[in-house]
Amino acid sequence: MQIKEKLEVFQKFTINVANSESDTLIREYEEACQRENEEFQKNRQMEMEHKFQMEETAIRRELNRKVSEEVVRQKRLLDSCKREWEEKLLEKVKERLKQYQQTEDYQKYLAAKIRMAKEVAEEEEITVYIDPADADKKERLERDTGVELTVSNMEFGGGIRAVIRSRNILIDESFMTKLEQEETFL
Repeated sequence: MQIKEKLEVFQKFTINVANSESDTLIREYEEACQRENEEFQKNRQMEMEHKFQMEETAIRRELNRKVSEEVVRQKRLLDSCKREWEEKLLEKVKERLKQYQQTEDYQKYLAAKIRMAKEVAEEEEITVYIDPADADKKERLERDTGVELTVSNMEFGGGIRAVIRSRNILIDESFMTKLEQEETFL
């Protein structure tokens, strides 16, 4: 074999070895790039999921805050409406009480309450007060019940108040007290 032929064989051999080594290096490089790419995508996916969770948490907090604000606003509105309704109701009740106080039934009611107070006092001294607005009914009530009445200095919206001093008893059948009791239940 001649040198030229030997050189050609050697050249082919070295080219084949170089190509083989080159292919191996390229394959290893591609695999490394593929692994890095997969790791990068995995890290990127985790970052995106974490960011998504943080955004979702922030949105939920904001939504909860808005819901809480709306609940508070609704409660305030409800309380306001309730107070307004209670005021209107009490005004209607007071209006009807005034109308009732002009009737014969009110006269009978007062007489019944005075008799009840007299029964509670039994034989002991009792002072029965009527509202200043009912002063015109005093004489008739005294005649009907046989009890001496006192016109109060303070208005109490109708009804009676009676005091049995010997037993420290106050009988309060005034409309003002009854209205105040009802207001606490509303």
